[in-house]
Amino acid sequence: MKALVYRMGGLGDSLLIYPILEILNKKGYDVTVWGNPEYFRLAEISGFCIKTVFYEPKEQYDLKIIFSKNSEILKNYQNNSIYINPIPTQQTWIVDYYLKKLGFKNEKFSKILPVPFSEIKHNNLCIVHPGSGSKKKNPDLIFFFELEKFLKELGFDILYLLGPAETEFAEVFKNSVYIENPIEIAKLLSKANLYIGLDSGISHLSSYLGIPSIIIFGPTEPQVWHPIGEKFLIIRYESCPACFPDVCKERKCLKPEFLLNKIKSLQIYQKA
Repeated sequence: MKALVYRMGGLGDSLLIYPILEILNKKGYDVTVWGNPEYFRLAEISGFCIKTVFYEPKEQYDLKIIFSKNSEILKNYQNNSIYINPIPTQQTWIVDYYLKKLGFKNEKFSKILPVPFSEIKHNNLCIVHPGSGSKKKNPDLIFFFELEKFLKELGFDILYLLGPAETEFAEVFKNSVYIENPIEIAKLLSKANLYIGLDSGISHLSSYLGIPSIIIFGPTEPQVWHPIGEKFLIIRYESCPACFPDVCKERKCLKPEFLLNKIKSLQIYQKA
């Protein structure tokens, strides 16, 4: 049997449908993804799908799942097609929402991405990702300066991970590395003992890899968009509702003092 799954979007959006690919694979489907190929390479090497294409494939499929608001996609091939709005209307975790829509509610999936490589841990390495793809979700740079100072006092070595959205930080953070390839990013993350980041695709990947991760959800809603994984902790200003993308001027949820105090309270991450 052959299945086609359509999902365009960023790294985080892509990772959140990996459980669907894994379940389809377990059910005996040869899964092709129609999406951004670079964001599904990890699904390929993990055995969840056989290939990813950027353009509409010409092959015939026994099942087609389309994660999109656009009902025109594959409109001429609607037999055996399931259309799912990628944005839930209720406050439910996005993966649970997808599973329910597909009748997979009781199906099991990996909480840690089974990548076919392992990296040697670097003692006390903390990787920090200072971006999110939207400046509305980013705290002031002073937060990262104070965070680095605090982590160094605990004995951590700090490495900033930068991508295309963070090129402006290359001169700010001298102890940084620039990587675009998700597989290479995954290999680097796997070396860390701790990860700290914002609501971003990199944070989703870190959690999915099983790295102890502290993830800052400022103006976004973690109840819906939290990552896959079992070793993540969410920092959120609970007194305010999520307001992204129309972020308020006060941005109390991203105040450096608030964020740093929350992280300092997480003594489990302090060096033994």
